[in-house]
This record gives sequence, C-alpha cells and structure tokens, in this order.
Amino acid sequence: MNIEQIEELLASKQFQQLKYFQEKTNVFTIVGQTHTEHWHSSFMSWLFDPNSSLRLGHYPLVRLLSLYMIKSGDEELTLKSVFNMKLDNIHFETERTFFTTDGKKRSIDVYGESDELVIVIENKVKARENMNGTDVGQTKDYRDYVEGHKKLGQKVICLFVTPDPKQKPYDRNYTQITYQEMYDYVIAKCIEHPQLGNDGKYMLEQYSNNLREAVHGSPMALVNTALCKEIYDLHKELLDELFDDVEKSFNYTEDDKLSCVVYSRYQSIFDEIYLSLDEKHYGRTPKSNVKRKIISFTDLYNAGKIQNGTEFMMEYEGVFHYAVAEYDEKEKECYMLLLNEKKEPYYNLKGEKIGFYKASSQAGLDAVNIYRKNNNIDTKLTTLNGPSYWKTEEGITIKSLIDSL
Repeated sequence: MNIEQIEELLASKQFQQLKYFQEKTNVFTIVGQTHTEHWHSSFMSWLFDPNSSLRLGHYPLVRLLSLYMIKSGDEELTLKSVFNMKLDNIHFETERTFFTTDGKKRSIDVYGESDELVIVIENKVKARENMNGTDVGQTKDYRDYVEGHKKLGQKVICLFVTPDPKQKPYDRNYTQITYQEMYDYVIAKCIEHPQLGNDGKYMLEQYSNNLREAVHGSPMALVNTALCKEIYDLHKELLDELFDDVEKSFNYTEDDKLSCVVYSRYQSIFDEIYLSLDEKHYGRTPKSNVKRKIISFTDLYNAGKIQNGTEFMMEYEGVFHYAVAEYDEKEKECYMLLLNEKKEPYYNLKGEKIGFYKASSQAGLDAVNIYRKNNNIDTKLTTLNGPSYWKTEEGITIKSLIDSL
C-alpha cells in the first residue's frame, strides 16, 4: 500500500459519492429523532397508510404483505387473495391502547385495520421484549387482544420488526422482519417507483439515510450496499490490506502506518464498506471486537471470560437474584438466562425457556420487577447498572470481566 493507491481510492467518484451520502444533512438527526421507537412507528404508519401524503396508494402495503408471505410461509394468504382485497380501505394508527383482562395497560406500536385485515406491528429499536416485569410477553397480549376483538372474516397478521435478526418475539405467531428487509423489500422499491413525488422521495431518502445510524454499535440497515460493493471490487487488494492492518493494530488511532492513518480519518466510510461485504462474512466493523460500545455475553464467552453454565448472582435491596450463561451452539451466541428464586429457568405456556438477554442490565431490571410484582410492590425499578451488580460465584462482577477485555 502506498500513497498513490490511497489517493486513487479517496479521489474515486464512488468513494466520494459514499462520503457525500454519509455527510448529507439528515433532517431526523437534526431534530434529534433518530432511533426512538415511537418515531419509527409513526413513520411506518404513514408509509403503509394507502391514503397518506406519500401518494403511492397501497403499493407499500402490498410490498409489506409480500414480504410477510415470503417470511411466514402462511398458506392462508396468497397473492391472489391480496390482489382481491380492498387495501385502500385499511387505516393505520400508532399506540393503539387497550387493557388486558387482568388490568394491564398495553399499547400496540402500529395497528392497521379494515373489514378484511388486521395488522399488528411490534416495533423494537433499542428495547427488547423479554420478561417485561411479567411472565407473559407483550406480543402475546397484543395478539390475544386482537384475536378476541376481530370481526368475522378479518385476517390477523402480526409482525415483529427489529434491527437485530437474532431478536425473537415472545409469541412465535409473529413474523420477524428486520429493518434491513424493510428497507430492501419496501422502502428501496418505493424510492424507485415512477409515481413517487419529489416530497415523498425526499422523505424516504432522508429516512433511509437515518437507518445508517448505529443502534447498539451496528446500523439499523445498510442502504448503500451496491455502492460499497462496487468500491470494494475496484480496490479489493488495497481494502483487504487496510482492514487487516486495522484489525491487527493494538491502537489504530495512534498507529503511524498509512492504512491506520487513513482508516482513522474516514472510519465511518470504511466501516460501511466493511459491513456491506456479505461474501466476506464481516457483519461488523474492523475494530468492533475491541471498540464495541456494548459488550455482550457472546463477547465475554468468545474471550474466555465466561463459559456455558457460568452462574451469576445479584443482591439488590437484600434480595438475591440468579442467572446463568447459556451458549446456543446453533446460533453461536451466548445469552444470560434469568432464573427464579429456586435457580430454575422461566418457561412459557409451550414449555419453552424464556428470559434470555444479551446484556445484564435489562436482566437485572426484570429480575427485580418480577420480584416486586410477586410481592405486591407497586414501584417499578427503571434503571440499573447491571454489570456492577451481577457477580460470578467467585465474586467477580460482570463490569470487571468487561473491563478486562
């Protein structure tokens, strides 16, 4: 690698175009509404409403239903039945509120209904559906409510939308759709639609640019994949060397090697290229194994800091709570499994273990709130520094394990 090769890459029209896309002003970032769940839900409600100002009619909704059929394998819904539906009659709203039979207040993120369809969308951007202070997940409450109130002839479709493909809903009757799939199958196709007006195109492009913003260290969706792959194909050897040097560098920000200097200057651009290379099986940024903002149980497991079966205990306000590390061989992921006071897992009505977490703070919150609910304590705990509370049998905190990486 030499300066001439680097200059050829940096001056290329493809690299400069990607740089422009990243630096282009994003209205959602300006107003501070990048990744709030309610905001994303409001956008979906607008996108799928056939009568919205987008002026594409039910085209976005047909794309969503097509994606649902691909993902769910639902044999009851076919393209023919979709084409025969009066999709222009469906109305969408956000925060559809109701009360469960035992008095719990619930709000469905996105709710769409017509005489033929009911669409429930549970949108998870940063938060995760775990125990939620109860032994029944939100998704099951939502579906129970809809199934109990639907009209004769209505088809119920439940969707679980998340940036993380490994995040699963409590209720397995939901079909998971990632934000990447939402972009590829719906938003990108709407942007290409010849009837899309300038205002609608601007809004969709701004939203797409916003999806690049990181959640838990990774973008919600990669929206410049074709351009990134073109850059890589044109400069393969150079980029491979650069990525390799950065990964091997102890501290790339202080490293005088040309590759590290260039990476430090244009890190966000190189990271997007790196993440877009499916054939390289990257799926992470070059230094994510060192510089990741949130350390997961999988990180600790891969680093040898914990093992499958490592037990954890947390004392909070004189009450002891328990958890154990459980490694999933199929997914190659390690989770924190919450245990009850008898050090046994929680199970749903199907006999499946529930209460899996990638990090410890939410696990601690749920453990405390389950205890409080079971002991008729109304006040819910809202924040907890889990890594500082959870300890191994040897008394080592998760924070110490994280700091040792």
